[in-house]
Amino acid sequence: MQIEQIAIRLRRRTPREAVDLGGAMLRAWAPGTYRIWMFTYWPVGLLLLAVFWRHQSIAVGILWWLKPAFDRVLLFTYSRSLFHKPTSLRDVVRALPELARHSGLWSGLSLRRLSLARSLLLPVWQLEGLRGKAARQRGTLLARRTRGAAVWLTVVCANLNTALWVSFIVLIEIMRPQGSAEFFQFRDWFGDELAPGQEIFGSLLIMLAETLVEPLYVASGFSLYLNRRSELEGWDIELAFRRLAGRLATATAGLLLAVCLAGLTLSPVDAWAEPVAADAAVTAESREKQAINAVLADPVFGHQTREKEWQWHNSDEEKPASAPPDWLGKLRAMLEFVSQVMSGLAWIVGFLLLAFFIYLLVVYRERWLPRDARRAVPPDFLFGLDVRPESLPADLLGAARAALAAGQVEVALSLLYRGALVALIHRTQVEFRAGDTEDNCRQRIAGHVEVPTGRYFGELLEAWRATAYARQPPPLARLEALCAGWEAHFGQAFGVPAK
Repeated sequence: MQIEQIAIRLRRRTPREAVDLGGAMLRAWAPGTYRIWMFTYWPVGLLLLAVFWRHQSIAVGILWWLKPAFDRVLLFTYSRSLFHKPTSLRDVVRALPELARHSGLWSGLSLRRLSLARSLLLPVWQLEGLRGKAARQRGTLLARRTRGAAVWLTVVCANLNTALWVSFIVLIEIMRPQGSAEFFQFRDWFGDELAPGQEIFGSLLIMLAETLVEPLYVASGFSLYLNRRSELEGWDIELAFRRLAGRLATATAGLLLAVCLAGLTLSPVDAWAEPVAADAAVTAESREKQAINAVLADPVFGHQTREKEWQWHNSDEEKPASAPPDWLGKLRAMLEFVSQVMSGLAWIVGFLLLAFFIYLLVVYRERWLPRDARRAVPPDFLFGLDVRPESLPADLLGAARAALAAGQVEVALSLLYRGALVALIHRTQVEFRAGDTEDNCRQRIAGHVEVPTGRYFGELLEAWRATAYARQPPPLARLEALCAGWEAHFGQAFGVPAK
């Protein structure tokens, strides 16, 4: 490896600084990185969404499981950019067979798929090409004092994906024009039933969030790997000594040139030859001292660092008299593997429980969270209908039947529908909101009215929809039954006694 050609500045960094360096690397290499990502991740994702268009959760789950494959393409791009080599789509296509066979892809999609430190250990399998015991030992060495940062990087990026997805939905809800279609209802995204169009759109938002987070995740893990290797192998020290050797070579060349010039201009027996050579030697020595002082002035050499690590209290530094048997080493390796798997599963279960708790808070926030002592002000208009009590006639049922007799079906249903909403708002104390739709209203009355009243309200709503939007009014007998039902369920709110 020609470390003098590396595109980043080599120095000792803390794990947090290394993660921050990953973000800087992504910003510097973003055009080529996202071009390759768009030509690999998005075609596969769109194909899965099209194949499983009725079961978007399956498509998103498969795409999530395949992320290690796309991570290897990103790492291939970063490893070339590290040495100032641009990566084209043709380079990626040519490298795909090699990445599939010799990058540990199959184990990355099976045994190590749930590893929380996979961003740090991915270069061991892909760039170093290690396998089996050698890879495990190398991973253990690199993970010391760095594994915690890699695990937290995975947890933070997973939560960042979820936060971005919810933020996209909130942004769409904020930008949605008042009274627009029901496609962009925030409450629907966290419900049980979604239209196919909504599911596909939600999957596209998940892919967009992954597009913003996954390249950063791989770049930060690669930066942790480079920082740990630089720390273990002394890349910064080696590079400093190479620079020192270059300076000394330049000083030596200058000294030899001075001696040659002196030999050409003076005779061998000249009395001045000896002082000139002495002056040249003093000059070279002073240059060497200046170069050494410059290296020692670098922060890498000019400070001391004290680090602490946990050790067993009764650990013994002396080696045992006899080496342990092979089966004991294999058993220990197996137990360490099981421990890592269980640790990963514990993190995943904890994350799922946290996500489920957040989901319950969002869905049932009106039931669990404390409400204000003062009741919310009821809306004056719902989906274009005036629901103020003073906007309705005193004899609402009589006015509806008169409009029905005159053939004004839409007017009659509008009066019945508005009267039902007014009764629910001011008598039953159902808290509707200004942005609610018809379906929202039907959901909000659940638990506030009796089952027959709720069923009648749904029938009235569907009749109003068919008449107002589809221009298909129900039969006259059905309209008469709706008038009679309104008197039975909502007549008391307007002074009409129930029969």
